[in-house]
Amino acid sequence: MSSRSFSFIHVADLHLDSPFKGITAKNAAIADPLRSATFRAFDALIDLCIERAVQFLVVAGDIYDGEDRSLRAQLRFHDGLVRLAEKNIATYVVHGNHDPYGSRSSSLSFPANVHIFGYRHVESMPFVREGATVAVISGISHARKNETEDLAKRFARRASEPFHIGLLHCTVGTNTGHDPYAPCQLSELLDLEFDYWALGHVHEQSVLDDRSTVCYTGNTQGRSFRETGRKGCHLVTVEDGVVAGVEFCALDAIRWAEIDVGIEGIPTLDRLSLALHTSVRDLARQADGRAVICRARLTGRGALYPELRKGNNVEELLERTRESLAYDDPFVWMQEIDFHCRPEIDMEERRKGADFLAQVLRISRELRDEPTRARQRELSDLLSNRAVNSAVQGFTDDEVRTMVERAELICIDALEADE
Repeated sequence: MSSRSFSFIHVADLHLDSPFKGITAKNAAIADPLRSATFRAFDALIDLCIERAVQFLVVAGDIYDGEDRSLRAQLRFHDGLVRLAEKNIATYVVHGNHDPYGSRSSSLSFPANVHIFGYRHVESMPFVREGATVAVISGISHARKNETEDLAKRFARRASEPFHIGLLHCTVGTNTGHDPYAPCQLSELLDLEFDYWALGHVHEQSVLDDRSTVCYTGNTQGRSFRETGRKGCHLVTVEDGVVAGVEFCALDAIRWAEIDVGIEGIPTLDRLSLALHTSVRDLARQADGRAVICRARLTGRGALYPELRKGNNVEELLERTRESLAYDDPFVWMQEIDFHCRPEIDMEERRKGADFLAQVLRISRELRDEPTRARQRELSDLLSNRAVNSAVQGFTDDEVRTMVERAELICIDALEADE
């Protein structure tokens, strides 16, 4: 191997010992796997580093889920890095907004080849192999929980340096779906001409430039339905001082997923139950042997709409699906079934009518299409009540649309039945 050829793993957002969000584990058998999921993903990371014989690991922040780090999480992280040190694999770490540098931690002694970057200034650490510096890793940790400074402005590169890695927990650009901590622009990072930017904070894996050198890996373990799909790290291969490959490697122990099941053409509830079961099993087969937490959306128009609106039929479908999956290993847990079906009537034609229901449907469409303006017009009398106005103004447009859609269905059920 050339002295300028090596490999490393880039990971971020471990969130060790983080609780799962939005799930009530009614099945006791999955409670322990849920609690240990972030740790199992971390163990898979350490195993991967050793199996692939990488030279070093870079961790781009949010190792822990909060400033008050659990001792359980700290010891697990420590023990993993000790395993790497025993294999002569170095580790470079920055802290992010969830675990800023200097927040509460226990006294732990890390191996000599582990470097944790401080927050006062950017540090540059050489990676030396056989007496030669083959890479330089520059990084800086967050000083506080809500870091608003553009930390990228503190980085610099000297032309004489070898392969250079920037290690930073930050928000690149806008519309990332995450709070804009340590905000910067892609152009800033590219202008520095680093060979690879190992970023953290955004929980979706993405490569931000055409050369595959500015990367988010996403988090290692999804924790809610906002974090569906594969979660893991990047294995980066460098040949003759140039990035030759960036391979995404899955680490997650439990996978979050969503499926849509349409009711079109399904004549009976037992057939719908079978369709749900089949869809979930197909989903589980695509999870690479991992446990799955999923939710289903019942969609479309069909003859079953009135049946599904009755009593507790949707809830009973959920329980039946859970029972059918009860003995799967690894487990498959159906968290919920969301009802998004519509009646078989032609909604657009029905809106053109002259009766009261048609008028209701026209107003509901306006509320969904332009929720802000419609709130000010159609709901002006209601919003004159201070308490109501305060509550409604706190909802997002998407939340208003969802509520209007549900109200629309209630009106259809009631008014169509009366005709």
